[in-house]
Amino acid sequence: MRRREFIGLIGTIGAVWPRNLVAQPTDQLKKKMTRIGFLASVPHERIDAFDRGLREQGYSDGENIIIERRFWKNDPEQLAKFAAELVALDVEVIVASTTPEALAAKALTSTIPIVTATADAVGVGLAESFARPGGNVTGLTAVGGSIKNLGLLAELLPGASRFAILLDPDNQYHSQSMAGFQKTAAERRLEILPVVKRSVDDIGQAFQTMAIKGVQGLLVLADPIAAANRRKIIELAAQNRIPDVYYWREDAVEGGLLAYGPDLVDLNRRSAIYVAKLLRGSKAADLPIEQAERHYLVINLKTANSLGLSIPTSLLATADEVIE
Repeated sequence: MRRREFIGLIGTIGAVWPRNLVAQPTDQLKKKMTRIGFLASVPHERIDAFDRGLREQGYSDGENIIIERRFWKNDPEQLAKFAAELVALDVEVIVASTTPEALAAKALTSTIPIVTATADAVGVGLAESFARPGGNVTGLTAVGGSIKNLGLLAELLPGASRFAILLDPDNQYHSQSMAGFQKTAAERRLEILPVVKRSVDDIGQAFQTMAIKGVQGLLVLADPIAAANRRKIIELAAQNRIPDVYYWREDAVEGGLLAYGPDLVDLNRRSAIYVAKLLRGSKAADLPIEQAERHYLVINLKTANSLGLSIPTSLLATADEVIE
């Protein structure tokens, strides 16, 4: 082969080969990327916190991992379907923040690690203990605030004795919590009325029941249905002039009277640390479930004024945030 022909051939290869090298492996590399599953009821601000936490651990969606997100929109059938999809995809980890999501995933796999951010994994049987989970579920827990919230409601309304608890009896954490509420109510000589909401369609009827029963205060238990319908619940509580206590800061910011609970955004950011540990070889059975670092008390004075309530000075002094 003549020198000129050889150089021409090399030039042709150089013009074609690099483009093929770049173009062909892109999809192949994506297929080889580590995949994790993310189950949530609806898109929310906590997803950004989780993604930020992953980036802090060196993982970025689309760059060195793929996040398979599924939103079940408070439809139990969709939840079961999406949990099955993630298991079929053989993801490395499933992030299932709340109790329904963690239970749905656990029901389908005992081998894929599951990271929860708010569920009471021990209380509902997902883990053997906080110190040593023993199975495939680990993460963080936000339990421990609900009983305190009932006490706060009683402190806000010292002359009241009949309180409603808005709950979903199909949520194992809710049903499990009722024993603690009954005990606290008996100690304080209070009457508590469980009011059922299994879907958004039940919320209006629930408030009609509260009005008929002469409820003097309301404790709203946290779950995906309550989070997705926060505005509706708060508006109905205001219309019926029922003082309302919640679990998450966002509820008080939106107009609820009071909220006491952990920083949900921070919990989801910290759950990314668990995902990173699992991807690097740790076993879910050996990773202790961490409690929320602290709880936050948020009081909405504007709502209190609209209800004609005077917030005790002792309560205001301990509030982390007062909305005026």
